[in-house]
Amino acid sequence: MCGIAGIFNGDCPAGPVEQELVGRMLHAQRHRGPDGEGLHCHGPVVLGHTRLSIIDLTTSAAQPMSNEDGSVWVTFNGEIYNYLDLRRALIDRGHSFGSNSDTEVLPHGYEEWGIDGLLSRLRGMFSFALYDARNQMRGIHTPRLFLARDRMGIKPLYYTFDPHAHRLIFASEVKALAASKAVPGDLNVQAIAAFLCLGSVPYPQTYRSQIRCLPPASVLSISRSDCRLRTYWTLDMAAERRQPVSDLLSGAVESHLLADVPVGIFLSGGVDSSAVAALAAQQISSPLRTLTVSFAEAAYDEAAEARRFAARIGASHHEIPVTAEEFRSEVSRFLETMDQPTADGVNTYIVSRAARQLGLKVVLSGLGGDEVFFGYRHYHQLVRRAGPLGFYAHAPSLLRVMAGTAAAAFSEVAGREQWGRFEYSRGRSLNESLYLLVRGFFPPAQVSALLDLPPKEVNAALNSALEPFQFAGDNGTPDPARFQELEMRRYLHDQLLRDSDLFSMCHSLELRVPLIDHRVVEAARLIPLNERVSEKCNKPRLVEAIPDGLLAEIAVRRKRGFVLPFEHWLKQSAQELQDFALEGTLLNRKAVRQCWHRFRAGRMHWSRAWSTVVLRSLMS
Repeated sequence: MCGIAGIFNGDCPAGPVEQELVGRMLHAQRHRGPDGEGLHCHGPVVLGHTRLSIIDLTTSAAQPMSNEDGSVWVTFNGEIYNYLDLRRALIDRGHSFGSNSDTEVLPHGYEEWGIDGLLSRLRGMFSFALYDARNQMRGIHTPRLFLARDRMGIKPLYYTFDPHAHRLIFASEVKALAASKAVPGDLNVQAIAAFLCLGSVPYPQTYRSQIRCLPPASVLSISRSDCRLRTYWTLDMAAERRQPVSDLLSGAVESHLLADVPVGIFLSGGVDSSAVAALAAQQISSPLRTLTVSFAEAAYDEAAEARRFAARIGASHHEIPVTAEEFRSEVSRFLETMDQPTADGVNTYIVSRAARQLGLKVVLSGLGGDEVFFGYRHYHQLVRRAGPLGFYAHAPSLLRVMAGTAAAAFSEVAGREQWGRFEYSRGRSLNESLYLLVRGFFPPAQVSALLDLPPKEVNAALNSALEPFQFAGDNGTPDPARFQELEMRRYLHDQLLRDSDLFSMCHSLELRVPLIDHRVVEAARLIPLNERVSEKCNKPRLVEAIPDGLLAEIAVRRKRGFVLPFEHWLKQSAQELQDFALEGTLLNRKAVRQCWHRFRAGRMHWSRAWSTVVLRSLMS
């Protein structure tokens, strides 16, 4: 796990100015790779790298890294879990390796298979920049740079492109690009409005107007004559997996344990993390290292459940108590770390800090299990046509309109912000409405008030954010599988994965997510919808794949999720945080005060009030 940065300078050879620019970006994301730093300059390209050494801890694995003759170079962030298989195949084809790192399969694999052949073979989490200088070295002036991300978008990559100068600049974080001093600082108000509508900034936008997020499963290629972006994989293109889900899960966890440094497991006491821990314990001979955080607030504390499961699998278990005082002391650093506005992430920040204090560099997480195996309550309601969401989804359209209008009106009268999300159902397709009812953040009227924007502009921002998801093909029938796809592309990618990467890497910790190994995702997509949910237990097909009595017992309990006593902590510091939020100039002060008033009165979720603090911190 590392930080990458670089520049493609169009028609001009890169020189000291470009090297200094890349150096500033590396310095801004030094936390992503405190173990080493490197630069490579050739022709129009500068590649930079900050290293967190995980596999092959020697200097042989330093980056940027090249093939044998230095004609193909790469700077890489992530892990290639099948690199040993790829390495053997490449050696059989005559390639010579100078390290034992997973990075080196990239330049050799590109030489052997081309960019498409390489990407189709990679199994892992990655973002990388690969520079092909072979033609330039032969006197043909067509060097090409590729930027690529893994299929699920686990590892981030951001870029800015100036078509007039034909110059591309990229980095692992938005703040690193800003630190280059080569990117205008204009705020993207449309993206900020979308954040307030959805709880996170939707890709490919960022909160900076000139900076874009490279989409998951995409490759961008640039030469002196063109710049092209394309997708190389989608869920719809997923190959049929004939292997049992149990075998794929076991193989995914086994590959994610590969490292030359200690590996731990985040164990919350829930189904997903327990499943990962159970499979990991089967793969290693020494006791597995697990950790959980505990709280004095009993309603949020799952330490006993985690302790019980750790004892069952014979793990070396660690509990780290976290208090409200520690939260208050860490708020300023958390906000300084933030790269894009998010309504979440504090839980990952806290548990990642605990893991680093234990001396861990790598941890496995159960993140993604709910999205892949239908763990959320709204999946049950949609599939079984039960509960409020199920009723709404299958009601006649006229009844839906009447219910939505009444709910939105009730929200205005009673001040209950969750009912206000029914505003989103007006004039939208059914599946779009269902998604926004579940994942909508502020109701549109409150977004208008907070940003002093006309409702039409808020609606335009939301439409722009949702445009890549092609709701136009909606036939008016509730589609849980389509809802799952949106969960993965929006909520999982834009919020959970983005937060997990950022707030683990700020502690120089690599977080791995085996439950969203793309082969597991592909296989889980083939499970019939009615088999993905059960009245008896949560995520039945995941539980069936890992026979364990205690795991089955956990799955029967009411789902809690890994949450902190954040509401309680926030109320203890409410006045101080509200005053901080009011210092900003982006949000309407009256609307900010109203948010905090509703939060104190129990009429608004804590994340809404917290988001005003988040936006204030990014404006400083």
